[in-house]
Amino acid sequence: MKAKKLVPVLVLLVAVAVVAGSGLFSRFVQESLWEKSVTDVLEVTTQGEHALETYLEKDAEALELFVGELAMQDADDFARLDEKFALFDRDDEGATYVCVNLDERLAYRMGTDEAVAVSEEQLAPLATKPERGIMKPFLDEKTGTNMLGVYERFEFADGTKGIARKARPLEDVAERFSLSFYNNSGFSYVVDDTGNVIIRSPHPNSNRTFTNLHDIVGFEGNDPAAVDAFRAALEGDRRGVALFTYLGEEYVFCYTPLAGTEGWDVVSIIPNSVVMEQANAIIQATLLLCALIVVGLGLVLLVYWRGSRAHRRQIERMAYFDSLTGLHSVDKFTMDGDARLASLSRAGGSGAAGLAVACVDIDNFKLINDVDGYGRGDEILKELAGVIRDVMGPQGIAARQSADYFLLLFPYQTREDALSVCEKLVERAHGILGNGKPLSLHLGLCCSEDAPDARDITELTDRARIAQRESRKRSVAPCVFSQPMRDALLRRADLERSMEAALENGEFFHVIQPKYDPSGTQVLGGEALVRWRRPDEGTVGPNEFVPLFEQNGFILRLDEFVFEKVCHDLRERLDAGLPVVPLSVNVSRLHLHRPDFVSTYVRIKEAYCIPDGLCELELTESIVVEDLDGTFAIMEELRRSGFLCSIDDFGSGQSSLNVLKDLPADVLKLDRDFLLESTLPGKEETVVRSVIAMAKELSMTTVMEGVETPRQLEFLRTTPCDMVQGFVFSRPVPSDEFYRLVDDAAE
Repeated sequence: MKAKKLVPVLVLLVAVAVVAGSGLFSRFVQESLWEKSVTDVLEVTTQGEHALETYLEKDAEALELFVGELAMQDADDFARLDEKFALFDRDDEGATYVCVNLDERLAYRMGTDEAVAVSEEQLAPLATKPERGIMKPFLDEKTGTNMLGVYERFEFADGTKGIARKARPLEDVAERFSLSFYNNSGFSYVVDDTGNVIIRSPHPNSNRTFTNLHDIVGFEGNDPAAVDAFRAALEGDRRGVALFTYLGEEYVFCYTPLAGTEGWDVVSIIPNSVVMEQANAIIQATLLLCALIVVGLGLVLLVYWRGSRAHRRQIERMAYFDSLTGLHSVDKFTMDGDARLASLSRAGGSGAAGLAVACVDIDNFKLINDVDGYGRGDEILKELAGVIRDVMGPQGIAARQSADYFLLLFPYQTREDALSVCEKLVERAHGILGNGKPLSLHLGLCCSEDAPDARDITELTDRARIAQRESRKRSVAPCVFSQPMRDALLRRADLERSMEAALENGEFFHVIQPKYDPSGTQVLGGEALVRWRRPDEGTVGPNEFVPLFEQNGFILRLDEFVFEKVCHDLRERLDAGLPVVPLSVNVSRLHLHRPDFVSTYVRIKEAYCIPDGLCELELTESIVVEDLDGTFAIMEELRRSGFLCSIDDFGSGQSSLNVLKDLPADVLKLDRDFLLESTLPGKEETVVRSVIAMAKELSMTTVMEGVETPRQLEFLRTTPCDMVQGFVFSRPVPSDEFYRLVDDAAE
């Protein structure tokens, strides 16, 4: 009896607990599902951003090829110019190419009989832009259509400066990349960092009248702090979520920066009521079932569990799978590919010999869409996706990156097996008809054995993409990641593998290039330069190993090695009572980030008892400009320790004459570009004279490097330049030969 009475009590207690906790439970459900939904929508927004970024990158790559063609001809070769326009306009339906002769301010485009003059006002917006980039929407000069495109600066073969543009109708881009969420209830925009709309969504619920996104969020009593935070996030290229009220309804704003642009962002807008629709349904079911106490609680838990699982599957499907083809998304492909690559690495070669990555797109797919329609284009993409699944088998994975761009990953036993899979895919694709013709693919393949240094699937994909570009260029499919590319990677690995032993075995040595007075009769100094003589191949050019060692940090030890050799030579000369001159050594930018840089060089100098003023450390202009305050402090400390400090390659970077007056330097080395034959005589003579004169006024010794011709030397002799360095007097020579020159000049 007691047990029977206990059951109602327990049920009542459970019911009371359920009712009491229903409010907290409802709040928990609401917040957790809202956060999960918004996070997943933000992920989908990021996928849309990736797709648009890739689309713009492909246009930029095509424009780069176009510019490469233009750079091989003269600006006034109009016949060949028309050929280039015809070639590229034909291969890229829907896009328009325009190039501008900046020297004469004339614009050329396909289908125009004569060039059109371009005003300075029209060119002004590009004056401060970088060498290449994405243009904001503009009206086409010929058609008046609102366009979006990319641009790139270049030079024609005759030296004429130019700029080229590839653009598409903004409406086409918007139609292709507009995002849709929750049964077409959400939509997206592309805006700049100030909120101005760049690409407007064609969605019927989107606002067609406002021009700035802040016009929406700035009304109806939205929290000013939240509005300011949203504005700062767009300006700072940050990714996130915001909630605002507009026309009496709450909306969720998911935003993410669009890579490769100047502060553009993809912003998705979804009614909060839609995001919360499922959560509200669960809450209502929970409140209803509370009345049924224990049974109701069980049903609530069941509904919540099943609803959450279905919701998660729906969002994961949106985030990880392509809605058209059912293939993986790029993020899912990368995630699974990295796991496969890591598993292969752990397996140590057992099982499959490796993983192959292929990049695939369809030749002239845009033409198929235009002629057969987008419906048929989508059918072709689904048919090709089916062929890809069938050819790769259950062990392979594939993703649709954007439009007709596919990524494939599959295991293979031999390279021939991987190539056979790709050949079969190309052959099967011929059975699909588009625009009345068999489908033709561009396919690039990279096997993991061809990229042994690849750390993740993205690096393998990058190499496959290189091969795909070759496939497109040569009309060969499949195209395998080439041997020269692999040789370059192996060469890098070989140099890195042997650099330590090479330093221990004395394969590195130094040469010295003399610095003469302008008359050429006295050796006033020298610059020590490192060289590498490998026993099995001879001398390796510094242009090959120095950049590599700067990347891996070995340049630190190499610079110290050269400096110690210089100090050793000076000590021997001083002990023998022979004449010496100041010698300079180069300092890598990596040294400036080491706290023991100055102390290390001082220790070496003092170990050989080198008098002050004989050791000169050269820092390039670019190193100084990167961190003026930090570099100035280091240079002052070096000078106090008895070193001479010189600024190398002055005039090659972005420093101003205003910086010159503050440089704590003893020597100023002018970049050889000042002396290019095309610049003399002219205004550049005045610049050289002025810089040398200012350096002299600032008590700096001046050195002109890269002097190669008598004409250049003749000009320098008319200036107060202190020293001349270049082939006109001497190439870099071994140290014993350098000191013979010093002895001869001293006699």
